[in-house]
Amino acid sequence: MENEKTLNQTREYTPQQEALLQKLEDLIAEKNSAAEVGRLIGIKQPVLSALRKGNYAGDLDRQFGIIADYFKVKEEAVKNYKPVKYAPISTSNLAYQTIRNIQIMGGFGIVVGDPGVGKTKAVLKYAEDNPESCIAVKAGACTRGTRAVLKQVALKLNVPVNQSIDDMYMSIEAKLHDGMLIVVDEAQHLSFNAIEALRQISDDFDERDQTCGVVLVGNHGIIERMEGGKTGKDYKQTVNRRWQLQELKTTDISLNDIKMIFPVLEGQIKELEFLKAVSNSKLGLRGAVRLFTKAYSINKYDFKGLVETAKITGANIEGAEKVVRA
Repeated sequence: MENEKTLNQTREYTPQQEALLQKLEDLIAEKNSAAEVGRLIGIKQPVLSALRKGNYAGDLDRQFGIIADYFKVKEEAVKNYKPVKYAPISTSNLAYQTIRNIQIMGGFGIVVGDPGVGKTKAVLKYAEDNPESCIAVKAGACTRGTRAVLKQVALKLNVPVNQSIDDMYMSIEAKLHDGMLIVVDEAQHLSFNAIEALRQISDDFDERDQTCGVVLVGNHGIIERMEGGKTGKDYKQTVNRRWQLQELKTTDISLNDIKMIFPVLEGQIKELEFLKAVSNSKLGLRGAVRLFTKAYSINKYDFKGLVETAKITGANIEGAEKVVRA
């Protein structure tokens, strides 16, 4: 048994496995966290640790297969176009500035807009720029209720979530401080009670002559619910406290915006005009980026290639094509 244990601790790797381990070590050094790398790749921490030490007693082929697949996908992805992480285009800049105004002034603010105008990019950028004072969360089909939203805020504040909803609410308020901000992206999914809970946080700080701003970011469904005939009466308190509403449209995206998003196309006016027209359509900026990324991956990102790619992928660019050809 002792000899078998020793053998397990000194398992020899093939040259291919050694090469994968080196890539693994490089990634761990880059991320400065073996735990994070394990989550990225999909290997549990004890298994990852044993592989690195050379004493993993399980199925080596399976684990190295997982590692190989991960790096293969990432290496192929490097060949594709990397969209600009954030650009201060007109629409996302308006969203960013609205969020900033609410943090400074406190109260309740709403940013609504067409899909693909840069709302989420603005939220992520603002949270990145203000990590100590901005709590950014995201609503969705499974995270629309009061408890689900408060739980996300609690996790960001290191507040225990295994407590009653009212205790969690009070723990969150105790952890928040004057001048903070809560931003909820995809807020059209929020339930009425979830919105009311967020409004109450803002109100409580206002009553103490302090500020904790709340910004709801999403599509026009937010306004339709708050001001609609059937549901509007339920939101009178929220609408009464709303002091800023920013609406964004795909038609607001300018050629200068497109130049910032696609710096690789500098000087290629026809291609930029085409992508602007796509962005101004229902596809929005997100659709334009996806279209360009696909065209770039097959090295066909001139005007003709963009049009061909759009037709292959089924994107409706009839209006955009006419604008450029006119």
